[in-house]
Formats: sequence, C-alpha cells, structure tokens
Amino acid sequence: MTTARKRPASLLPRMAVSNIRKNTTTYLPYIGISTFAMFTYFVFDLILKNDIMYNLPKGVYTLILINIGFWLLGIIMVPFLYYTNSFLIKRRKKELGLYSMLGLEKKHIGIMMFWESLIVYACVMTGAIVLGLVFSRLIFLLLLNLAKMQVNVEFTVSPKAITDSLLFYAFITVLNLTVNLIQVGKANPVELMSDSRKGEKEPRHILPLSIIGICAMAAGYYTALSSKLATQVFMEFFLAVFLVIIGTYFLFTSGSIALLRFLKRRKKFYYRPEHFVTVSGMLYRMKKNAASLSNICVFSTMVIITAVCTVVVYLDMDTIVSSNFRRVFEITCFGNAAADAPALQQDAKALAEANHVALEEEFLFDSIELSTKKEGNSFLFWDGSGNMYTEMEIVLLMTQDEYELMTGTSVALASDEALIYSSGPDFAMDTICFETLEYRVKEELYECGISRKTPNNAFSNTYLAVLSDKEQTEKVCAAFQIDSAQSHTYFYGFNAQGEDADVDAFSAALSQHLNTVSGFAGYSDHRAGMADQRSMYGGLLFIGIFFGLIFLICLLIIMYYKQLTEGFEDQKNFEVMQQVGMSDKEIRRTIRTQISMVFGLPLLGAVLHTAVGMRMVYMLLGAIGFFESALLFGCTAAGCLVFAVVYCFSYKRTSMAYYRIVRQMDR
Repeated sequence: MTTARKRPASLLPRMAVSNIRKNTTTYLPYIGISTFAMFTYFVFDLILKNDIMYNLPKGVYTLILINIGFWLLGIIMVPFLYYTNSFLIKRRKKELGLYSMLGLEKKHIGIMMFWESLIVYACVMTGAIVLGLVFSRLIFLLLLNLAKMQVNVEFTVSPKAITDSLLFYAFITVLNLTVNLIQVGKANPVELMSDSRKGEKEPRHILPLSIIGICAMAAGYYTALSSKLATQVFMEFFLAVFLVIIGTYFLFTSGSIALLRFLKRRKKFYYRPEHFVTVSGMLYRMKKNAASLSNICVFSTMVIITAVCTVVVYLDMDTIVSSNFRRVFEITCFGNAAADAPALQQDAKALAEANHVALEEEFLFDSIELSTKKEGNSFLFWDGSGNMYTEMEIVLLMTQDEYELMTGTSVALASDEALIYSSGPDFAMDTICFETLEYRVKEELYECGISRKTPNNAFSNTYLAVLSDKEQTEKVCAAFQIDSAQSHTYFYGFNAQGEDADVDAFSAALSQHLNTVSGFAGYSDHRAGMADQRSMYGGLLFIGIFFGLIFLICLLIIMYYKQLTEGFEDQKNFEVMQQVGMSDKEIRRTIRTQISMVFGLPLLGAVLHTAVGMRMVYMLLGAIGFFESALLFGCTAAGCLVFAVVYCFSYKRTSMAYYRIVRQMDR
C-alpha cells in the first residue's frame, strides 16, 4: 500500500520532464525569451550593484538612466511573460484534461505542474546567469565606451545581483503557476479537453467599440500633432501613448470585424476556398486576435521609434553636446571690466602660447543683456515673478558697429530701425517694442553666432536686437531703468587644441590670472560639463540598444505564438476542407491569404503610429538639444523600411510553423 501511494509522487517529476520534451515547440521559445529577459535583467542589476560605477567620474548620470531602464525592464517583463505563459497553459489544457480522465487527481496534476515550473525556472536562471557572467564585462565595456568613461576598470560580480534575479523570476514563476493552478482547478476534465479548441462568440457592440476606438485614436493623434516643446510635453507624450494603445485595441476589434463582415457579404470573394476558411475562422476569434494584433502593432511601433531615436542620438551626439555651449572656454566681463576686455584677450593668447596650446574658433562680441517678459512684439521689464524658465526671455542689445565687428558684415540702420534674431521660433513681426520704444524691423536674422537656431525650442530662447547706435541702446536701458555701462557685457570664447596636460595647465593659469582682474565676471571651462552630457547620452544609447532588442524579441515571440495558436485552431478546419477536396496548393494559398491579412494590418498601423508620433518624438529629443529634423525624418523613413523587411522575413519564417502544424492533420 505504501509503495502504491508513493508511486504517483515518484512518477510526477519524470512526467514533468517528459511533458516539456513532448511540447518543445511551445516550451523552447518560452524558455529562450525568458532566458534573454532574465539575462538582460541580471546584467542591468550587475551594473547597478558594481561599486566602481559609484566612483567613476561622470558615472552619476549613467547610473540614473540605467536605474530607470532597470525598473522599466521589470515592468515590461512581468506582463509579457504572463502573456506567453497564458499561451502555454492553453495548449496544455487538453493534455491535462486527458490526465484527469485517466485518473490522475487534481493535486497530482498540480504537483506535476509545479515540477514543470521548477524545471523551466532552473533552465532559465541557469542560462541567464551563465550568459550574464560570460558577457557582463563585455556589455559593461560597451556602456563605458558609449558613455565616454574610462574603460580600464575592474568589473566585479555582485552576489546580491544574482539573488535579486533569482527572486524576481521566482515571483514571475509563482504568479504564472498560481494562475495556471486556478484555471485547471476550476475546470472539469471535459472543459479542459475542449478549452484548447474553444472558440469565441462573434463580438457584439461593434458600433460603440468603433466610436471609442476612433475617439481614442483621434485624441492620441491630436495630442501628438499639437504638442509643443514645453515642460508638459512629457506628460502629453504618455497621454498620447495611452490613448493610441486604447484606440489600437478597439479599432483592431471593431474594425477587423467590420472588414470581415464586409468580405463575408461579398459572395464572389467569400465562397472561394482560400477565403472561406480564413474569413469564417477569424470572424469568431477576433477578440483574442485583437489583443495579439494590437500587441504586435504596439511593439512594432516601439521597435521603430526606439531604433530611430538611438541612431539619431548616436549620429548627432557631438552637435547636441556642443550646441549647449558657444565655445569650450568662455570669458565674460560685465560693467567696468568690459573696458579691459581686449587686454584680457591678449593675456589669454599669451598664456596659451606659454603652455603650448593653440586657440581656435575665437568668438567675441559686446552687448547689453536684458531680462524681459515677451508679450506679442513687446519686450517688457521682468520683475522676477513667475516661472523664469517659461516666462523670462533674454535679449542682447547691440549697436550696429558692435554687430559689424562680431560678424564682419556691414549694415545700415536708421535710428528707428532694428535687426532681430531669435534662437527659438521666428520673431515674425514688423515692429519691435522695448517698453514704450518702438522700432521697425528692417530684417530678421536666421543665423547668428551667439546661439544656435532651434525653431521648436520653447525651453530657452535668446534674442539679439541690433540698433543703430549707442544713443538708442541707452534709451532702451533707460526705459528698463538699468545702467547701460554697468550692464555692458563682453564675451570672449574659444576652443583649445593641445595635449590634455597642457590644456589643463593653460586653463588653470588663465583662471588664476582672471581672478586677479578687478571687476571680472566669470570664466568657464566646459570640458567637464560636456563630458557629463556625453556620459548621460551614452547611457541613453545603451538603454536604447537593449530596449530595442527586447522589444524586437518580444514582437517576434508574439508573432511566433500567434502563428502557433492560429495553426492549432485551424488544423481541424483544414482537415475537414481537405476531406471535401481542398488540395495542398489551395491550402498553401489560403494560408498565405490569412497570414497576409492578419500580419499586414499591424505593420500598416505601426508605420502610421510612427509617422504621427515622430513629431512628438522630435519635441522630446529637443529637450536634450536635438533639432535636426531632416536627420530624424530620414532615419524614420529608413527605419520603417528596414523594419518592414525584418517584419516580412519574420512573418515568412513564422508562417512555416503555422503550415507545419496544419499539415500534421494527415499524419
């Protein structure tokens, strides 16, 4: 009796291994994607737990970005692995129902499922940790290289990272196992046997669903197309994404049903072998199809946008960094110190020569800086109230002579005329007012060395106003109740070429000398700031590369499981069709028609979402100083084309799995 009682328990682990081996078509992809996901999670955690990251210069920005990516990765992995598990349990229900009908009790089925989960857990975590230990240093060096940090550092493996990864995947495994046990426990054997082939009722309420989908999609598109580069653009981005996802799901549900009903009413189209099975089968499972197809559409959009953003940031990184600074080295003098500016320039050149450094791209100008509040074409005195980042505008006043000295070009202005330049959106006014003083805009400038022209930049905007002579600039200063002499600003900027040690010595000597000058305003060496920005953008590139790969693999797995699901559900239908005379050639043609309909719509939707969303992406990239619209839209077009090729190739490969399943009907 004791032996008989122990026998089922001793058989269950072997049955679990046998079940996994018999279902390799469904288990291997799940184990593969889980291993890759946990490998990525483990590597991110290893980087975060590495003490050297907290000691590296400029490592703080990279750490912040990696930490954000780490949490986002966890948020993405839980629902995705839950989704793939739902496919596994659906395919297993018939087998589990058969075990139950043959006398295996529910508790024994539960124990067997526990062993299956434990085996999968062991395979996934062993693979993830081994891959992480093998490739973590290489990936860490990639991060350091992208972030422009020193690479001759020691990378250590933290046991805490291993523990975190084991616990995290244990949580996912327990969650999936619990859901599986509940589903199996509630169903009787007959329900389990039939549930794997259980269809759906044709969805109702098509019109309300269509209205909801259209409204959500229109609202999301409107938000994306009407957004401006301001502080709320990030909130608008997430709102637009949420609305588009909701709209995509409802439109795939209602729109696809409407299309299929339309095709069904077309008798000449519907009553053809390759169309009859496709339309009739899809019509009764579009609720599930809508979920998977909308997932494919959303992940496709994420792959394209992530890849495009990663490429454009990489290609334009030097411009992004340099655009935040006029020059690497900058000297500023205010008030009385401005009178000695030429002497300071000569001192800088002498110190450079003494330290074997060459000064390049020298840029200098005189101006008067005003803090203003812009209302229409008027610049008014800004009293300091309100948000300085959104309300205050900097205006540099310059005389005609000072402008000619800065640019080397000659202009002729009357006393009531002005030149105007805006580093952000065009001024686009015929007149300009400073308090009560009005000047006619003779010409609006679109290029100027004081600041890069970025028409969509609403975060920071600098204006240059060129007046005829000193008398006019003093009138404006009087209107703003400021002393023109004390507000006079002299800027001298340059880049330095030489050995790093020589440039360091030159910078230190220049800083020490300038501190002895009476009335001197400031000196900036932006090398550290530029290095920090490169480190931050390098961290963004690292995250973009990994998340692009993750989204692509998630997409491929969804496509693969979608094909398997369709294949298992259509297998019996094609068997019946073959029995009534459908040839192998007709079956292939039907499969091509069905797969083209199923997978063509998500691709079109992804391209449309990307085209609309790129304007908002352009706004978001503007927050880090990227304003090369031609580069962005060129990369977007290329990205959509490349993705379409990859998508079609993946669809071809996964369709082979569908055909293999369908062809098993005659074996």
